[in-house]
Amino acid sequence: MKVPVFIKYSRLEDNCYYDKLEGIICGDFKDYVDVDDVRFDHTDLEDIMNEYMDDIADILMMDKRLLDELLKKLNKNNSIR
Repeated sequence: MKVPVFIKYSRLEDNCYYDKLEGIICGDFKDYVDVDDVRFDHTDLEDIMNEYMDDIADILMMDKRLLDELLKKLNKNNSIR
């Protein structure tokens, strides 16, 4: 899955220096990225579910509140059909 990321040039520039022999040298950029505005398309969500299904099931089985929410949604969707 690929997501577009915007990093200000000045943040990258802070990680670089000029060497007379080699020119501009930059180190690896390491930082945290805020992902509050990420939106997944249906295919990405299916990929995530396929990759983490066992982990998701384990979490649902350990948290009765989450399992109850899932069962309510499943019952609601089944009653519509």
